[in-house]
Amino acid sequence: MLVYVVWQPFYSCPLSITIKTDMAVTRRQSKVYLLEEYVEELTGGKLPSLRQVLGRFLHLHLEQKHTIRQASAAVAKETAMFWQKARIPTKDVQNCQTKIEKSFEQWRLLKKNKGRTSSTQSANEKAFVEKLDDLFDLAHENALELITISEDREFLLAQREKGRRGCMAGWDKQLHGKEKRAAERAATMEMRRQRMEEMRQTNSHSRIQF
Repeated sequence: MLVYVVWQPFYSCPLSITIKTDMAVTRRQSKVYLLEEYVEELTGGKLPSLRQVLGRFLHLHLEQKHTIRQASAAVAKETAMFWQKARIPTKDVQNCQTKIEKSFEQWRLLKKNKGRTSSTQSANEKAFVEKLDDLFDLAHENALELITISEDREFLLAQREKGRRGCMAGWDKQLHGKEKRAAERAATMEMRRQRMEEMRQTNSHSRIQF
């Protein structure tokens, strides 16, 4: 099971993003409009942000020449793996793809008008940049009701905060210990039940012989 460090902000895990080391490629990556760079792989201990998801999509679509549908399908699948690891129910794949494509369209329109110096364009760019590191939320609309483990529910709420507080920090030893003890108690009760059944059968057999 996974433990989520969600109660103290300074436990937040840094996101690790794979970056090409070739100098020419790095210079090109630094010019990705608003995002700063492409994302070649989704990694880290948090649920993916808009920056990660869109950066990954742009890498597949613009760098590797995947179609929009191919890229969104691939990124939706990769992103869903993080949510599955966190045991949080998500929307269906179609909805996830649609959300990725809408984010791309918003980015594309902003990029198309980047030459404009209007206050509206500046405000739209600022608003977009401010949400880049927020959670790219793929949770099912009833996720908080569907989640049965309180730690998972708290993790989702923390990830929805500005900056996505908390991280998945490996195996949840406390929860694992609880489950192990519960399993041991169940096994003990089953052994007692079996002994009682054996004693009952023995007594029954003895009375028949008598």
